[in-house]
Amino acid sequence: MTNAQSAIHKAHRTTTHAAAGAPIPPYWVTQDLSSRAKIKQYEQTPLPERGLPTSVYEFIRTGAMIDPEAIAFTYLPDVRDLTTAEHLTHRQVLRRITQATNLFHALGVRADDPVSILTANTPEPQFALWGAQTAGIANPLNWMLEPELLGELITATGSKILVSFGGDATTDVWPKLEAILAHAPTVETVIRAGGSRSGPVPAGVRFLDLVDELDQHPGDELIEPRRIEWDTVGAIFGTGGTTGTPKLARVTHGGQIYASWASAVAHRVPVGSVRFCASPTFHVHGIAVTQLTGLALGGTGIFPTSGGWRGPGVIDNFWPMVQRFSVTSVPLLPTIANRLVQRPADIPAHHTLDRVTSGSAPLSMEVADRFRALTGVSIAEGYGLTETSGAVVGCPRGVQPRPGIIGMPVPYTDAKIVQQNTNGTYTECGTGEPGILLLRTPGLFAGYLDARQNDGVVLADGWLNTGDLACIDSDGFLRITGRAKDVIIRGGHNIDPAPVEEALFEHPRVAEASVVAMPDPDAGEVPVAYVVVTDGAPLDVEDLASHLRTRVRERAAQPKQFFVLDELPKSPVGKILKNRLRVDAVERAFTRLLDVAELHGRYELHSQDQGAAGIDVVVRLRGDDPAMLDRARNALSSVTVRHRVHSATR
Repeated sequence: MTNAQSAIHKAHRTTTHAAAGAPIPPYWVTQDLSSRAKIKQYEQTPLPERGLPTSVYEFIRTGAMIDPEAIAFTYLPDVRDLTTAEHLTHRQVLRRITQATNLFHALGVRADDPVSILTANTPEPQFALWGAQTAGIANPLNWMLEPELLGELITATGSKILVSFGGDATTDVWPKLEAILAHAPTVETVIRAGGSRSGPVPAGVRFLDLVDELDQHPGDELIEPRRIEWDTVGAIFGTGGTTGTPKLARVTHGGQIYASWASAVAHRVPVGSVRFCASPTFHVHGIAVTQLTGLALGGTGIFPTSGGWRGPGVIDNFWPMVQRFSVTSVPLLPTIANRLVQRPADIPAHHTLDRVTSGSAPLSMEVADRFRALTGVSIAEGYGLTETSGAVVGCPRGVQPRPGIIGMPVPYTDAKIVQQNTNGTYTECGTGEPGILLLRTPGLFAGYLDARQNDGVVLADGWLNTGDLACIDSDGFLRITGRAKDVIIRGGHNIDPAPVEEALFEHPRVAEASVVAMPDPDAGEVPVAYVVVTDGAPLDVEDLASHLRTRVRERAAQPKQFFVLDELPKSPVGKILKNRLRVDAVERAFTRLLDVAELHGRYELHSQDQGAAGIDVVVRLRGDDPAMLDRARNALSSVTVRHRVHSATR
């Protein structure tokens, strides 16, 4: 057995072997929570009596003590050469987090002081993330946002310290720093956290290297530990879209601990679980559910490249990584699931995967069925928000996942479906009736940094208005039926169409504009723009696209296509009917996919807007050719819009 294999072997010790370290904390004792009745019985013990820590540092430290020599992080800088894997034990990770906490304290960070972090899926930014929460407040940021927007977010939080991954061929963040700092006058210190810096050190700020600095501080204890309560704010996350200026949500230590713990208990995740950590670490899911759970359970996180799922070769080498490192759990995006089932020959006959989850966007039923057929593992959908600190709805262990069902609330979280009345009050809906989803959970955030944005979000008695439309069945299972807002979800990233529409209106030739989601087999959804031009010469679409490239700060938000119409559909009071545009976008997407499959002129398309229930599409083929039927179904297999394909006789 090689040294690397020996190290990985330690990461898979059983509960019995873990007794060589500290006892397994009692809050990790699991039981069958496969029905609402069983969850209610579990909830008879009040949450405070479960003995959960109140700080993420203690949550991580207690997990590290289960088996300090087990592997906590395995970082793969090049997934095409798995011998390059870098391993860190729980003892080493805890030491680094402790050193980071002491470093930040030495730099003057105190309880209410934020530290902004341009993250990557590498170990060093994670040390900074957890250390910043222990000394003050962490502010993880999506490095892919435009520099001006990142500067605005840093300024809004008031961060004096900016930690940034040093950049590499996949995550090229460092060249942005000078432009970011030009819009972030509060920053006094920049700390490089790993990577290979590909640009000069920005002038006008103090520069430090995280790894060099950590070794100047003790790692065996916190120099000046502070009292952290359940409701102490630990992190500030951007939410509400990646265009414009996102809302900044204040997430507590207790919220992160709860979201991590409750999902793991419901799923009965075992101690020492090996999790594939490719979700972004600037998002609550990638932090609380993916990473924190592994640390607190004495498990192993496999980090494939600094870019996670975006990294070169990650999809192509997914199954070799699963086999090499005995991965048992993987959180997927629907688009990633689709890409994996497109490679059936890569899927081994026997593998270690035991739990596969999906979130951020609807999962195609076709993809879910194919994944189960090819791997023997069902994908369990889940649901959560930044405002709930992570996933608080999921399919518990012991329940067969059903496509379209996001599961039931985890222990101690409640859900109800309501209709809003004209006087602002709410009426609870009946079983199966769609309405607005409200959640009440111990993971509830502490409100937005701008308190004015809290109106209508946190309601009476601690209920959170999610803004999503859902229904609940008699067994307590939830189905998301639509979004009350017009947010477009592109590859797991939220895009607010309003700022894009504003940029369109700035063009002198645009009279009317609306941006909606179009189904996309790779990204789930992409934004497309419908415009009406002013009188005069025809609109140059390329000129319009160029106009947007200079005004829309998030590249993902730039429309993939432009459709010029004589007029946009409107209600009697003049409001643009986006639902009709969505139907049109769906039909255009379906037509393109079917025509590419060489079915042009051989089908009829019928679409119907079902309101809160979304759009339904029926494809009726002109003929009874089984091969043609298979071709049509395959062409549409990755589309998340509900659809049915029939032959002419059905």
